[in-house]
Amino acid sequence: MIQIREMQVNDATSVSELYTASWKRTYGALYDEAGLAAEIAKRFSPEKQTAEAGNPDIITLVAVNEGKIIGASSSEMDERHQAWIDRMHILPEYFGTGLADDLIRATLAKHTGLQSIALKVLKGNDRAIAFYEKHGFAITDEIESDGQVGGAASIVMSRTIPRG
Repeated sequence: MIQIREMQVNDATSVSELYTASWKRTYGALYDEAGLAAEIAKRFSPEKQTAEAGNPDIITLVAVNEGKIIGASSSEMDERHQAWIDRMHILPEYFGTGLADDLIRATLAKHTGLQSIALKVLKGNDRAIAFYEKHGFAITDEIESDGQVGGAASIVMSRTIPRG
């Protein structure tokens, strides 16, 4: 049975491995080998995940099946108190199972009481855009390049959060 819960410090290595594999699959073509390794080290090291587990402004939820982390979603508050979904990754063998739907609903529930939540997705990532639109997100802005993810253009999406 799949359980979704908040990440614990002892999950850091497994979450790091999940994010690393997903990042390589999704964004690897945007970097040379050294650039990809540097981005992964900066974003997803076990040490960074451990630090995030102790940060009250970051909520990372993990989906666990039989003791194995099979998905994760991370969101954080910015300096203006706007919630942003920063990451959402699941193992490929769970694509199409409803796990991503469960993770996004759990993430939204963690932000009940806030007015809205936003995220960035790479322009052209039609699968992700359609997924977020299905969950009530709408495109609110486009960014040609903000220095993130290999300098690729991004789309900002946001939605209101039900009051509970």
